[in-house]
Amino acid sequence: MEELLHELTAFKKQLAALENRNIALKTQLAHILQYHFDRSLLDRLEYFHTTFLQQDTRFEALRGELALQQAWVSEPDINAINYDNIRTHQVHIRAKLKNMEADLQQLMTNFLDYIQEHFPAIPKSTL
Repeated sequence: MEELLHELTAFKKQLAALENRNIALKTQLAHILQYHFDRSLLDRLEYFHTTFLQQDTRFEALRGELALQQAWVSEPDINAINYDNIRTHQVHIRAKLKNMEADLQQLMTNFLDYIQEHFPAIPKSTL
């Protein structure tokens, strides 16, 4: 059971890192809207904003799953059947987290490419 707890802790840290990356993207978007706003690009910027918010929703849902998993793993009276179910759920969480990471990486690449193309005045260091 200790192995599951350690892995669960790693999942929480990984989720927090993904959330921080999403926050950085939202902050960059806010900066663009505040200082470099071009109304002709509004539709695409709204798309990115909506997608960042959808990521937040996914993060919140996974945070709930992690909390449930934490409760299950912390239960002292776990029999072999429950352990197998808990282990299966943890594998499911791992897959979800991996998909979320890939999706966020793709979103980040698309957003940063878009920014570089349409807002060349923004220094790369702020991206």
